Amino acid sequence: MSQYEAFSAEPLMLTLCLEENSILVSKAILEALDTPKQVQMLINDERRTLLLKACTVNNREAVIIPQSSFGQFEMSGQALLKRIRKLTGWADNLPRVVYGEYVPQHKVIVFDLMLARPVELGMSLDGETTRPS
Repeated sequence: MSQYEAFSAEPLMLTLCLEENSILVSKAILEALDTPKQVQMLINDERRTLLLKACTVNNREAVIIPQSSFGQFEMSGQALLKRIRKLTGWADNLPRVVYGEYVPQHKVIVFDLMLARPVELGMSLDGETTRPS
């Protein structure tokens, strides 16, 4: 049982920053996946969903999570975001937040991209993007 299954208080939130071509993965997502060293993001075009799962470095398009990531981490995602934007038909570059659902039998988190909502991002003192406000 993952820590998330036992204590699922925080939402499983991805922030898609279209202008910056980056994806912000929340601490709750990493906890739900048992704090993996790598993750993989897969798109289902037909269902317009994004699937996030733990993987190994040998998996195709594995994203390595920096050891120094305290909670959330930001990853580059230009090609992935371009594909998501085309799939969803978003006409703007507004940052969006999408909430996921943990599927314990498969140990994955599924995000319905059509439920992503525009959001205003906050900035920390050092200029880094923070959680949606």
